[in-house]
Amino acid sequence: MTDTAMRIDLATLAGLPLMLTVGEAAAVLRISRTSAYKLAEEWRCSHGTSGLPTVRLGSRLLVRRVDLAIIVGLDPTG
Repeated sequence: MTDTAMRIDLATLAGLPLMLTVGEAAAVLRISRTSAYKLAEEWRCSHGTSGLPTVRLGSRLLVRRVDLAIIVGLDPTG
């Protein structure tokens, strides 16, 4: 698979829900679910200075679509 085929663009991200589970975010980022949860824990422990940004809604741990855009180097404002 070429670099171009793996590239994530704003159109791809726009088709995703506003909030994704950590597992769904892992699939978008092409990392394992375990790695994504480790990065989410790093985010919590570092008070947001590193790791995978997450939001807790009740018992659910979610990743905002806008944060995924930032992680992959896209400007989420267009």
